[in-house]
Amino acid sequence: MKRHTTKATMAILIATALHAIATGNMLPAFVTEPNGTMRELPTICVDSSEFVVSKLKDRGTHQAFGVVTNAQDFMHILRLYVERELEARGITSVPPSDARAAVGAS
Repeated sequence: MKRHTTKATMAILIATALHAIATGNMLPAFVTEPNGTMRELPTICVDSSEFVVSKLKDRGTHQAFGVVTNAQDFMHILRLYVERELEARGITSVPPSDARAAVGAS
């Protein structure tokens, strides 16, 4: 897992307290850009309880930005803003190939 977290360029930790804290502990505070400059690793922690956000920061993930809300609302708003950004850039989003149909069929 540590091998994967060192490659991260951004992290969004959603609704799993133990996984969020464990992953946050493995994330680097800074990442190196391709041009050699360093920047802080954007880390967002989403949970319905303030406990997870404060615990993550207490354990050393100082760059984490906490969002106290339920995961479904966050994901809905995130999707809305991503779709708006894609539209503004003139990029058409491609729907996943029959992923929704496969989920509904089970």
